[in-house]
Amino acid sequence: MAQHNQLNSYTQGYSNYTVATHQSRTAETDAAFLLPHIKKTDHILDVGCGPGTITMGLAKYASEGTTIGLDISPDVLQKAKTLAAAENAPTQGPGSVVFEEGNILEKLSYPDDTFDIVFSSQVFGHLPPPDLPLRALAELRRVLKPGGILATRDGLNQHFYPRSLDLDRLWGENASRALRKGAPETDPTGPMMPALFRKAGFDIDGGKVRVGAGTRAYSGPETRKWLAWRAAGQLQQGDPFYQSWLDAGITEDEIQETLVAVGKWAETEDAWFAAMQCEILAWK
Repeated sequence: MAQHNQLNSYTQGYSNYTVATHQSRTAETDAAFLLPHIKKTDHILDVGCGPGTITMGLAKYASEGTTIGLDISPDVLQKAKTLAAAENAPTQGPGSVVFEEGNILEKLSYPDDTFDIVFSSQVFGHLPPPDLPLRALAELRRVLKPGGILATRDGLNQHFYPRSLDLDRLWGENASRALRKGAPETDPTGPMMPALFRKAGFDIDGGKVRVGAGTRAYSGPETRKWLAWRAAGQLQQGDPFYQSWLDAGITEDEIQETLVAVGKWAETEDAWFAAMQCEILAWK
Protein backbone atom coordinates (compact mmCIF):
# COMPACT_ATOMS: atom_id res chain seq x y z
CA MET A 1 0.00 0.00 0.00
CA ALA A 2 2.88 2.35 0.69
CA GLN A 3 4.13 1.90 -2.86
CA HIS A 4 0.62 2.42 -4.19
CA ASN A 5 0.39 5.76 -2.40
CA GLN A 6 3.86 6.77 -3.50
CA LEU A 7 2.94 6.16 -7.12
CA ASN A 8 -0.32 8.10 -6.89
CA SER A 9 0.45 11.58 -8.24
CA TYR A 10 -3.17 12.72 -8.22
CA THR A 11 -3.31 15.41 -5.51
CA GLN A 12 -6.68 17.04 -6.23
CA GLY A 13 -8.73 14.36 -4.53
CA TYR A 14 -12.23 13.18 -5.36
CA SER A 15 -14.55 15.49 -3.46
CA ASN A 16 -17.98 16.16 -4.96
CA TYR A 17 -16.70 19.54 -6.18
CA THR A 18 -13.76 18.08 -8.09
CA VAL A 19 -15.72 15.09 -9.40
CA ALA A 20 -18.40 17.50 -10.65
CA THR A 21 -15.89 18.66 -13.26
CA HIS A 22 -15.15 15.09 -14.29
CA GLN A 23 -18.86 14.31 -14.58
CA SER A 24 -19.30 17.14 -17.10
CA ARG A 25 -16.97 15.37 -19.54
CA THR A 26 -18.37 13.19 -22.31
CA ALA A 27 -16.91 11.22 -25.20
CA GLU A 28 -18.19 13.91 -27.55
CA THR A 29 -16.60 16.81 -25.64
CA ASP A 30 -13.32 15.17 -24.62
CA ALA A 31 -12.68 12.36 -27.11
CA ALA A 32 -14.06 13.78 -30.36
CA PHE A 33 -10.64 13.42 -32.01
CA LEU A 34 -10.73 9.66 -31.35
CA LEU A 35 -14.35 8.80 -32.13
CA PRO A 36 -14.00 8.47 -35.95
CA HIS A 37 -11.35 5.77 -35.41
CA ILE A 38 -13.42 3.50 -33.14
CA LYS A 39 -14.79 0.31 -34.70
CA LYS A 40 -17.89 -1.42 -33.36
CA THR A 41 -15.91 -4.51 -32.34
CA ASP A 42 -13.05 -2.70 -30.60
CA HIS A 43 -11.79 -3.56 -27.13
CA ILE A 44 -11.23 -0.24 -25.35
CA LEU A 45 -9.39 0.71 -22.15
CA ASP A 46 -10.24 4.14 -20.69
CA VAL A 47 -7.42 5.02 -18.27
CA GLY A 48 -8.17 7.40 -15.39
CA CYS A 49 -11.86 7.01 -16.15
CA GLY A 50 -13.10 8.84 -13.05
CA PRO A 51 -16.90 8.72 -12.73
CA GLY A 52 -17.23 6.96 -16.09
CA THR A 53 -19.04 9.54 -18.21
CA ILE A 54 -16.50 9.35 -21.06
CA THR A 55 -16.21 5.57 -20.71
CA MET A 56 -19.94 5.09 -21.18
CA GLY A 57 -19.83 7.26 -24.29
CA LEU A 58 -16.91 5.33 -25.79
CA ALA A 59 -18.78 2.07 -25.19
CA LYS A 60 -21.64 3.23 -27.41
CA TYR A 61 -19.21 3.47 -30.34
CA ALA A 62 -17.86 -0.02 -29.59
CA SER A 63 -21.33 -1.55 -29.38
CA GLU A 64 -20.10 -5.03 -30.34
CA GLY A 65 -16.83 -4.85 -28.42
CA THR A 66 -15.91 -4.36 -24.77
CA THR A 67 -14.97 -1.29 -22.76
CA ILE A 68 -13.05 -1.16 -19.47
CA GLY A 69 -12.79 1.93 -17.31
CA LEU A 70 -9.68 1.97 -15.11
CA ASP A 71 -8.99 4.25 -12.16
CA ILE A 72 -6.83 4.37 -9.05
CA SER A 73 -9.69 5.42 -6.75
CA PRO A 74 -12.25 2.85 -5.49
CA ASP A 75 -14.56 5.68 -4.41
CA VAL A 76 -14.81 7.29 -7.82
CA LEU A 77 -15.12 3.86 -9.47
CA GLN A 78 -18.26 3.30 -7.38
CA LYS A 79 -19.76 6.42 -9.00
CA ALA A 80 -18.89 4.97 -12.41
CA LYS A 81 -20.49 1.62 -11.57
CA THR A 82 -23.62 3.40 -10.36
CA LEU A 83 -23.80 5.31 -13.66
CA ALA A 84 -23.40 2.11 -15.68
CA ALA A 85 -26.11 0.38 -13.68
CA ALA A 86 -28.46 3.34 -14.17
CA GLU A 87 -27.94 3.05 -17.93
CA ASN A 88 -28.42 -0.74 -17.85
CA ALA A 89 -25.02 -1.35 -19.43
CA PRO A 90 -24.17 -5.05 -19.80
CA THR A 91 -21.17 -6.23 -17.77
CA GLN A 92 -20.23 -9.09 -20.08
CA GLY A 93 -20.47 -9.96 -23.75
CA PRO A 94 -20.76 -7.58 -26.73
CA GLY A 95 -21.20 -3.94 -25.73
CA SER A 96 -20.20 -4.61 -22.12
CA VAL A 97 -18.76 -1.97 -19.78
CA VAL A 98 -16.84 -2.81 -16.61
CA PHE A 99 -14.87 -0.66 -14.18
CA GLU A 100 -11.69 -1.86 -12.52
CA GLU A 101 -9.09 -0.51 -10.11
CA GLY A 102 -5.54 -0.16 -11.39
CA ASN A 103 -2.46 2.04 -11.47
CA ILE A 104 -0.66 2.68 -14.77
CA LEU A 105 2.57 3.35 -12.86
CA GLU A 106 2.51 -0.29 -11.81
CA LYS A 107 2.07 -3.33 -14.04
CA LEU A 108 -1.54 -3.67 -15.11
CA SER A 109 -3.30 -7.03 -14.91
CA TYR A 110 -3.89 -7.22 -18.67
CA PRO A 111 -1.68 -9.31 -21.01
CA ASP A 112 0.43 -7.73 -23.74
CA ASP A 113 -1.47 -6.72 -26.91
CA THR A 114 -4.94 -6.77 -25.31
CA PHE A 115 -6.71 -3.58 -26.46
CA ASP A 116 -7.53 -2.05 -29.84
CA ILE A 117 -7.77 1.39 -28.25
CA VAL A 118 -6.33 2.87 -25.07
CA PHE A 119 -7.61 6.32 -24.13
CA SER A 120 -6.67 8.73 -21.36
CA SER A 121 -8.06 12.18 -20.59
CA GLN A 122 -6.32 14.56 -18.16
CA VAL A 123 -4.07 11.86 -16.71
CA PHE A 124 -0.55 12.75 -17.80
CA GLY A 125 -0.76 16.31 -16.51
CA HIS A 126 -0.71 14.81 -13.01
CA LEU A 127 2.51 12.86 -13.68
CA PRO A 128 5.66 14.97 -13.22
CA PRO A 129 7.99 14.51 -16.22
CA PRO A 130 9.95 12.81 -17.47
CA ASP A 131 10.20 9.47 -15.63
CA LEU A 132 6.60 8.90 -14.51
CA PRO A 133 4.92 9.79 -17.84
CA LEU A 134 7.39 7.58 -19.70
CA ARG A 135 6.71 4.69 -17.34
CA ALA A 136 2.96 5.14 -17.86
CA LEU A 137 3.24 5.42 -21.65
CA ALA A 138 5.36 2.25 -21.79
CA GLU A 139 2.76 0.33 -19.79
CA LEU A 140 -0.12 1.58 -21.95
CA ARG A 141 1.85 0.71 -25.10
CA ARG A 142 2.41 -2.80 -23.71
CA VAL A 143 -1.30 -3.59 -23.42
CA LEU A 144 -2.08 -2.07 -26.84
CA LYS A 145 -2.40 -4.40 -29.83
CA PRO A 146 -0.04 -3.91 -32.79
CA GLY A 147 -1.82 -1.40 -35.03
CA GLY A 148 -3.93 -0.23 -32.10
CA ILE A 149 -4.40 3.41 -31.10
CA LEU A 150 -3.23 5.16 -27.95
CA ALA A 151 -5.13 8.45 -27.62
CA THR A 152 -4.33 11.05 -24.95
CA ARG A 153 -5.78 14.43 -24.05
CA ASP A 154 -3.99 16.71 -21.60
CA GLY A 155 -4.18 20.36 -20.62
CA LEU A 156 -1.90 22.96 -22.22
CA ASN A 157 -3.12 26.25 -20.82
CA GLN A 158 -6.24 28.13 -19.79
CA HIS A 159 -7.34 31.74 -20.03
CA PHE A 160 -10.03 33.74 -18.25
CA TYR A 161 -11.64 36.79 -19.83
CA PRO A 162 -11.68 39.63 -18.96
CA ARG A 163 -7.96 39.37 -18.25
CA SER A 164 -8.16 42.29 -15.80
CA LEU A 165 -9.43 39.96 -13.06
CA ASP A 166 -5.99 38.27 -13.11
CA LEU A 167 -7.44 34.74 -12.89
CA ASP A 168 -4.80 33.38 -15.27
CA ARG A 169 -2.38 33.99 -12.41
CA LEU A 170 -4.62 33.49 -9.40
CA TRP A 171 -6.30 30.31 -10.58
CA GLY A 172 -4.22 29.02 -13.49
CA GLU A 173 -0.73 29.53 -12.08
CA ASN A 174 -1.67 28.52 -8.55
CA ALA A 175 -3.39 25.35 -9.77
CA SER A 176 -0.26 24.46 -11.75
CA ARG A 177 1.87 25.16 -8.68
CA ALA A 178 -0.30 22.79 -6.67
CA LEU A 179 0.07 20.09 -9.33
CA ARG A 180 3.84 20.48 -9.07
CA LYS A 181 3.50 20.24 -5.27
CA GLY A 182 5.36 23.51 -4.94
CA ALA A 183 8.38 22.41 -6.97
CA PRO A 184 10.13 25.03 -9.12
CA GLU A 185 8.30 25.81 -12.34
CA THR A 186 9.18 23.54 -15.23
CA ASP A 187 7.53 22.75 -18.53
CA PRO A 188 4.25 20.96 -17.67
CA THR A 189 3.70 17.47 -19.00
CA GLY A 190 0.94 18.39 -21.49
CA PRO A 191 3.14 20.34 -23.94
CA MET A 192 5.84 17.66 -23.66
CA MET A 193 3.59 14.81 -24.78
CA PRO A 194 4.86 14.57 -28.41
CA ALA A 195 8.46 14.24 -27.19
CA LEU A 196 7.40 11.69 -24.56
CA PHE A 197 5.62 9.58 -27.21
CA ARG A 198 8.83 9.59 -29.23
CA LYS A 199 10.87 8.47 -26.21
CA ALA A 200 8.31 5.74 -25.47
CA GLY A 201 8.99 4.18 -28.87
CA PHE A 202 6.18 5.50 -31.06
CA ASP A 203 7.19 6.21 -34.66
CA ILE A 204 6.58 9.95 -34.96
CA ASP A 205 8.78 10.38 -38.04
CA GLY A 206 6.98 7.50 -39.74
CA GLY A 207 3.64 9.28 -39.45
CA LYS A 208 2.24 7.05 -36.72
CA VAL A 209 1.69 9.91 -34.27
CA ARG A 210 -0.72 12.77 -34.92
CA VAL A 211 -0.39 15.80 -32.68
CA GLY A 212 -3.42 18.05 -32.41
CA ALA A 213 -5.06 20.57 -30.14
CA GLY A 214 -8.59 20.99 -28.88
CA THR A 215 -10.37 23.69 -26.96
CA ARG A 216 -13.32 23.93 -24.65
CA ALA A 217 -14.97 27.21 -23.79
CA TYR A 218 -17.20 27.97 -20.81
CA SER A 219 -19.59 30.90 -20.96
CA GLY A 220 -23.01 32.09 -19.87
CA PRO A 221 -24.28 33.05 -16.42
CA GLU A 222 -25.29 29.53 -15.33
CA THR A 223 -21.95 28.05 -16.35
CA ARG A 224 -20.05 30.84 -14.58
CA LYS A 225 -22.16 30.29 -11.47
CA TRP A 226 -21.39 26.56 -11.59
CA LEU A 227 -17.64 27.16 -11.94
CA ALA A 228 -17.70 29.59 -9.00
CA TRP A 229 -19.61 27.02 -6.91
CA ARG A 230 -17.00 24.40 -7.79
CA ALA A 231 -14.08 26.71 -6.94
CA ALA A 232 -15.60 27.72 -3.61
CA GLY A 233 -16.08 24.06 -2.71
CA GLN A 234 -12.62 22.97 -3.78
CA LEU A 235 -10.92 25.83 -1.94
CA GLN A 236 -12.58 25.27 1.41
CA GLN A 237 -10.92 23.73 4.42
CA GLY A 238 -11.09 19.95 4.40
CA ASP A 239 -11.10 19.56 0.62
CA PRO A 240 -8.02 17.74 -0.78
CA PHE A 241 -7.78 20.38 -3.53
CA TYR A 242 -7.50 23.14 -0.90
CA GLN A 243 -4.89 21.14 0.98
CA SER A 244 -2.86 20.68 -2.22
CA TRP A 245 -2.65 24.47 -2.53
CA LEU A 246 -1.48 24.87 1.07
CA ASP A 247 1.05 22.07 0.60
CA ALA A 248 2.45 23.92 -2.43
CA GLY A 249 3.07 27.02 -0.29
CA ILE A 250 0.07 29.04 -1.45
CA THR A 251 -1.09 31.19 1.44
CA GLU A 252 -4.59 31.46 2.84
CA ASP A 253 -4.59 35.12 1.75
CA GLU A 254 -3.84 34.12 -1.83
CA ILE A 255 -6.61 31.53 -1.72
CA GLN A 256 -9.10 34.11 -0.50
CA GLU A 257 -7.92 36.56 -3.17
CA THR A 258 -8.52 33.86 -5.77
CA LEU A 259 -12.04 33.17 -4.49
CA VAL A 260 -12.91 36.87 -4.56
CA ALA A 261 -11.70 37.13 -8.16
CA VAL A 262 -13.66 34.00 -9.16
CA GLY A 263 -16.78 35.52 -7.60
CA LYS A 264 -16.30 38.76 -9.54
CA TRP A 265 -15.71 36.82 -12.75
CA ALA A 266 -18.91 34.83 -12.25
CA GLU A 267 -20.88 38.07 -11.87
CA THR A 268 -19.25 39.83 -14.83
CA GLU A 269 -21.54 39.98 -17.84
CA ASP A 270 -20.15 38.07 -20.83
CA ALA A 271 -17.07 36.83 -18.95
CA TRP A 272 -15.80 33.50 -20.28
CA PHE A 273 -13.08 30.91 -19.91
CA ALA A 274 -11.21 28.77 -22.45
CA ALA A 275 -8.97 25.73 -21.97
CA MET A 276 -6.64 24.34 -24.65
CA GLN A 277 -5.69 20.66 -24.78
CA CYS A 278 -2.97 18.59 -26.44
CA GLU A 279 -4.66 15.71 -28.29
CA ILE A 280 -2.52 12.86 -29.59
CA LEU A 281 -3.36 9.79 -31.66
CA ALA A 282 -0.58 7.22 -31.84
CA TRP A 283 -0.54 3.89 -33.65
CA LYS A 284 1.56 1.03 -32.24
